[in-house]
Amino acid sequence: MRGRRPGPAELAGRELAADEKFLAGASSLLSDYLHLASRKTVVFVCDPRVKAVSIALAVIAARAGISVRTVSASKKWPVIREQLEDRCDAALFLESGQSHHTRALRQYLKHDEGAPPAYRLFGATPETIRGGFRRKRAALRRRNWDLIDAARRAGRLAVRSDRGTRLEVGLDPATPWANTYGECADGYPGVLPPSEVNTRSADAEGVLVVDGAVGSNLGWPLDARLEGNPVTLRISRGKVTGVACRQRLVRDLVEEFLSLPQTNEVVEIGIGTNDGIPGFVPSDILLNERFASFHLGVGGADARNPNQNLHLDFILGCCKLYFGNRLALARGRFSRLPAAAVPNRRKYEVPVIMHDAL
Repeated sequence: MRGRRPGPAELAGRELAADEKFLAGASSLLSDYLHLASRKTVVFVCDPRVKAVSIALAVIAARAGISVRTVSASKKWPVIREQLEDRCDAALFLESGQSHHTRALRQYLKHDEGAPPAYRLFGATPETIRGGFRRKRAALRRRNWDLIDAARRAGRLAVRSDRGTRLEVGLDPATPWANTYGECADGYPGVLPPSEVNTRSADAEGVLVVDGAVGSNLGWPLDARLEGNPVTLRISRGKVTGVACRQRLVRDLVEEFLSLPQTNEVVEIGIGTNDGIPGFVPSDILLNERFASFHLGVGGADARNPNQNLHLDFILGCCKLYFGNRLALARGRFSRLPAAAVPNRRKYEVPVIMHDAL
């Protein structure tokens, strides 16, 4: 009797599992970020669109002695919860774009003391696995807190680039920072790939020449990379007042977004901190935002209904970032900053409207 012939996703998954860079990234994800080892059990909740990546991760996990149970993210929440409650050491939601079962998972993590650590991997593509996990989580955690501390001490940041960026941002010490490096805490899943820090400021003035990538929670229909078609934004009093781009379609898309009510407001001052990511990818995925550079987010931010927010990120390529007069980042390399005390993360407030998990 002939055995079952493997489908396209299974064949692609086996091929990925043999790729050296994918294997290295997957091994780091499983061991360093999910804290899994031999005889541990993980549940993969998989968006059907990233099935091949899920299969490849399961193959690599099995080689390390890790047991894997996979359930489709399209299943109803009670089915998924049953899998999480049946002895497991971690849960990984493999997402293509938008998250699945967001509210149900948050309630579960918040109220069930026996809930396993849970993580969401947004944009679970081969590129994300290959490039997103080249740095140790502990190193990114340390860097993020040092950057937040330095920014708070300075009270201002400036962004410069050879292509003409001249942006000045005032930082309100009362405004919290979000710190994302893949940790599960405070009733939130850990958000992957790592990592970034961000805050909010209405005190933003200058010109931003965006030559890295663009990202949107609505999805970007073109190649997300902007190196060949940079977008120039003029910013005054925390609002975008002008847009220029030699590629007409890119300019029209940005202007159409900004024409919606309140979407021209600056709602995020962000720094991608993952200097292991080798470059931008054409698809609109979270990996681009984690690239070691500055990004500015605009859109509507309604704290009463975060799921209705419209968000557009403008990510720079090569740039310099200053906190006051201190150089913090230049061309993808971070300067050595004075070490800050790392707070107890379990007691650190997460600003909901700026958290990637929503």
